[in-house]
Amino acid sequence: MKYKLLETDWGFFGVVEHHAKVVASYLPGPQQKILKRIHHDWPEAVESKSIVPELCQQIKKYFSGSTVRFSAPLDLTHLTPFRGEVIKACQRIPYGQTASYADLARAAGSPQAARAVGSTMANNPLPLLVPCHRVLCSNGSLGGFSSPNGVREKKRLLQLEGAMDDQQLAMTFGR
Repeated sequence: MKYKLLETDWGFFGVVEHHAKVVASYLPGPQQKILKRIHHDWPEAVESKSIVPELCQQIKKYFSGSTVRFSAPLDLTHLTPFRGEVIKACQRIPYGQTASYADLARAAGSPQAARAVGSTMANNPLPLLVPCHRVLCSNGSLGGFSSPNGVREKKRLLQLEGAMDDQQLAMTFGR
């Protein structure tokens, strides 16, 4: 079990790897906060400078505003079959586009399971790599976001990708 902190234009991003697959990621924040979360969640993890180098470059490019499609192998073995299908469907949402929780439920083969999709997204261990920030409510509102900075961070990620302009984002907050 290895981890790496990457310095991005938005702060430090954390990646945890096991057997050459990414098991967790942590959205940018202050170095000590990200490190504390990694040590809490993965106490056996040791720091490594050589963790998934291509992914590290992709993450830095993403936070500098480049269009990126993440290609690192992910470890999804701990997920239920349904959650695994939801995660895979979420990974297919292109950069700069969004889908609804209901869209993902249909894509996962369970069209009535939008709430279960919401639960899966709320517990996504791989934010950004599995772009749960691109998942919105059916009415176009942002819904929730389980990052430490909440919906503000979801809004910021969508703005970075050009998925919604400022006027659309303001409307989702009822302003």
